[in-house]
Amino acid sequence: MDMKDFNELRNEFEQIQQRAMEQACADGSCEMDAPEDYPDYLRAIYAEVMPPVKSGIYFSRWDLKRMASMLDESFAIDVRERMFQKFMQWVATPEDFRAVIDVFTQNMDMKCDLYREYSEKYPSTKPIFDKKIEKAENAKRYFEKVYTEFFTLQQ
Repeated sequence: MDMKDFNELRNEFEQIQQRAMEQACADGSCEMDAPEDYPDYLRAIYAEVMPPVKSGIYFSRWDLKRMASMLDESFAIDVRERMFQKFMQWVATPEDFRAVIDVFTQNMDMKCDLYREYSEKYPSTKPIFDKKIEKAENAKRYFEKVYTEFFTLQQ
């Protein structure tokens, strides 16, 4: 099979795949947008806490699943953002959100303890891990700020 035949075969396959996707998603069930009732504060939390560059912590899909199970919630492994949305869907009361903050804080503290351990074992990495720990502390403060603004001030 030469390259021209290969490209034709690939294009044909992509067209078949595209048609199948269009048929499967004709009812709109494949849309990736957040649900309309997804509160703005959860979008803000996702933007401020989930990116490691902002929080100093990488929350893996397995971290999210484990944290949810600590709150007796369960969902399938999926894209991180959708998992975060599913994790946060059940937050309806200040107590629910406090439980989420506590679980996220536990996870951040656990990872910061690892960062401290690494910086002790490998002193040249201390400035790197210190920045990550500082970002994690800022993320925890951000959670508290959101809690105060959206749950305690509205009462």
